[in-house]
Amino acid sequence: MWHGISRAAGLVAQPSLAVELRVRRLSLQSGAVLHYELDRVSAGELSETGVSGGRHLGEQDLWGQASLVLGPTRLHAGLVRYVFRGDSGTGGVGSARNTTEVFASLSTTSRYLNPTFEAWWDVERVHGAFLRASLDLPVLGWPFPPYAFVFVQTEMGLNVGQGPNPARPGELANFASRGITHVGLGFGTEVRVGRSATLAFGARSQLNTDDATKVDGPGRTRDFVVWLWTGITIVLGDARRGQ
Repeated sequence: MWHGISRAAGLVAQPSLAVELRVRRLSLQSGAVLHYELDRVSAGELSETGVSGGRHLGEQDLWGQASLVLGPTRLHAGLVRYVFRGDSGTGGVGSARNTTEVFASLSTTSRYLNPTFEAWWDVERVHGAFLRASLDLPVLGWPFPPYAFVFVQTEMGLNVGQGPNPARPGELANFASRGITHVGLGFGTEVRVGRSATLAFGARSQLNTDDATKVDGPGRTRDFVVWLWTGITIVLGDARRGQ
């Protein structure tokens, strides 16, 4: 998963952990996300780990950010370190792809539309920018326990500098050309479970428009993909409440 772009087939688990320190409108967050491929990977399949028996760690993402809340608007800035654990010799993504990105984003919330605009800059391997715009549209809310919400999600990616560099032809690139990389559409549902947990599930689709996002294995491409997802968020403690 890169900027939310699906680039792996099969069953994937992404456990994550985050901590937050909040002082009025300013908050500092940090965390980590692990990307496990749970299926057995055969030769020719798209995979971060490479050909294996399954249940292998393909990627680690370590991140930190600062957030500022100004009414309905949120400003974020931070960095992400990507560490790939796959075996490039068996078709996976190895350490040569490791990199670091800085990012900034602006999001607003309202009763009907929740847009977010993001800018990402690779500072280590590609040295270029990527832009992403997304929109969440709440369509249903259940105000009685268990509280539930249904929303539609759409997004679009734009590569402006993470493609091949003619001045450095041997440098790795994230995308094949400048322009729109993908367009995504999906829906999700969140259900409160008790006081500290939220269960979420939904479906996503993605139309690939860049040759790099179309890759589906050696010599194979796919213009359109659909997948299901589910997850659970658990709040372990809140210092403001003494928990």
